[in-house]
Amino acid sequence: MTELDVRQLPPSERHDRIHEAFAELDPGETLTIVNDHEPTPLYHEMAAEVPAFDADGYAVEREEASRFVAEFPKVEPESGVTKVRLADLDGEPHAAAFPGREPKTVRLSLDAGQSVPEHTHPDRTVLFHALTGAFAVRLDGEEHAVEAGEIVRFDGETAVEPTATEDATALVVLAPKPDA
Repeated sequence: MTELDVRQLPPSERHDRIHEAFAELDPGETLTIVNDHEPTPLYHEMAAEVPAFDADGYAVEREEASRFVAEFPKVEPESGVTKVRLADLDGEPHAAAFPGREPKTVRLSLDAGQSVPEHTHPDRTVLFHALTGAFAVRLDGEEHAVEAGEIVRFDGETAVEPTATEDATALVVLAPKPDA
């Protein structure tokens, strides 16, 4: 197990350093992060963008007021045909449909009024497909109503903040952009 205490790093350097340390791990290993706050935005970033991150194995514990210890396990990317039922996926509000596989595919379930904080998905193209209910999806500050059956496609550099306007579920596909 590798431990990385990022509390002394400037906030602008933390995510890059964590991604570097995670990339150095072998499948089956876990990166332990010590942080001064709960790393929820990092969890969402890793779950959406890093296929080898086992989001279901993630755990975080608050040990002191400014000491949070989070476990980021790494898995072997899978190959072959895999079939899942969205209703059977564990994890709220996010559940990876195919952990370790590209494109990253996530089921997002939110109760009415619940949202995911604003974030980006660099180097990705995002498809947001509302399966049930309705969402207000804020993209770079502009709100878009997305109802069941509708799909929104946008560049991952766009700041996104989905909010359920009623109990809702979406399938979010984060496809890697081809190398330019």
